[in-house]
Amino acid sequence: MGPKKRQEGTEPPAKRRRVTVQRKTNTDSASDTSNSDIINSITKNVTENILAELQKVGVLTNQHSQAEVADNTPPTVDKNSGGSTHQIEQIQASAITDMGKQLPAGQGARVSEASTTCSTRTIGGTRSSDASRLLEYIEQLTEAAIAPSTTATYNRAWRTFLSFCDRYGMSCELPLTTAMVALFVAHLFSDSFSPKSISTYLSALSYVHKVLSYQDPTQAFVIQKLVSGAYRLGNTFDIRLPITPSILNSLLSGIPQVVHEEYNRKMFQALFLFAFSAFARIGELIGSDKHLDDVIQLSDVSFISLGGKFDQVNVCFRKFKHNSSGQPKYISFTHGPCQISAVESLAQYLNIRKNIEGPLFILNGGLPLTRGLFDKTLHKCLLSCGLDGTRYKGHSFRIGAATLAAQKGCTDAQIRSMGRWNSNAFQKYIRSNQVPSNI
Repeated sequence: MGPKKRQEGTEPPAKRRRVTVQRKTNTDSASDTSNSDIINSITKNVTENILAELQKVGVLTNQHSQAEVADNTPPTVDKNSGGSTHQIEQIQASAITDMGKQLPAGQGARVSEASTTCSTRTIGGTRSSDASRLLEYIEQLTEAAIAPSTTATYNRAWRTFLSFCDRYGMSCELPLTTAMVALFVAHLFSDSFSPKSISTYLSALSYVHKVLSYQDPTQAFVIQKLVSGAYRLGNTFDIRLPITPSILNSLLSGIPQVVHEEYNRKMFQALFLFAFSAFARIGELIGSDKHLDDVIQLSDVSFISLGGKFDQVNVCFRKFKHNSSGQPKYISFTHGPCQISAVESLAQYLNIRKNIEGPLFILNGGLPLTRGLFDKTLHKCLLSCGLDGTRYKGHSFRIGAATLAAQKGCTDAQIRSMGRWNSNAFQKYIRSNQVPSNI
């Protein structure tokens, strides 16, 4: 079926522009985990779309836009992905001012001063120069429209899409065709992506098309049916196993074998016990460089002393998943069911931790603990215990805590409260029938 005919004058100028996202080069790593900010780079075009509409109705003139067209250098964005550079190329079909290129950094509020060609006539009571001052807020609001965690997920989805395009030698020009999206779905399914992940990655493609006023190819009937087929055929079972108290004891015993520095041994010991005792998501304890304020801070933790000894740890979770109210959540835990006390282990770690504000878990030099180092250390500890590193992940601490709570007879309301769930989603974490009998 061919494309629908356009009625002349009904399509906004933004839709006549095409964006090319260059593919990864052969030197790029397919497992790139850098903070490539593709989403924010592409959504900057929203400002240009709005500007084009203003010019179309005569609120802003396009004299300085035509001067911009003379400069055929396309705007690029350095994604810093493992030393490689990806570009987002803007191919102009009409005179659109690139606000980011025209103004020096920090001078977004001086749009009318930077260009003296803006019309000063009044349209609808608004001066052209005054309207141009508002453009900077369009970009700010667009970038703030989705949460940082969603942005990171969407960026990861687009990196996967770029890798897919490179693998099959396809163009990354937007808007994407339905056929190309269909191939991408098939590619994800063949690479054993879960149906949920496929849906999430399609949401990333959908967001960019919608925000650029393109027709969304992910909403095509055939794409929806492909996703439905993935859910019918895909294995949606969560293979992650719970870390039980017995397994946790084994992991704690294995730490000295794989971690040689005393400081790191005490840190990982405290971290493993903390994650289990607090039903913590690892993302609540270890954050990226851009989101260090979102994790548990040193100031969020306090101790309760009983008889001169630490008996309880109180934790303030200020930011966590589904916290729509913005109110902090306070939980507490005591020594726990393991051979090593969770309270005493945390106190021992804090005794050698530098007294500096910031994330609770930091390296000896004061730098934040990275997720990569955590995953690597946990994997080595699992292997030292003879456990399958593909079945136990960072989330297994949280799964194990929920499973133990259910085994001890805690109510659904208690488990929801301790784990900061806002629904009964925790029930899928109750894995009593998956706990190996020999450990």
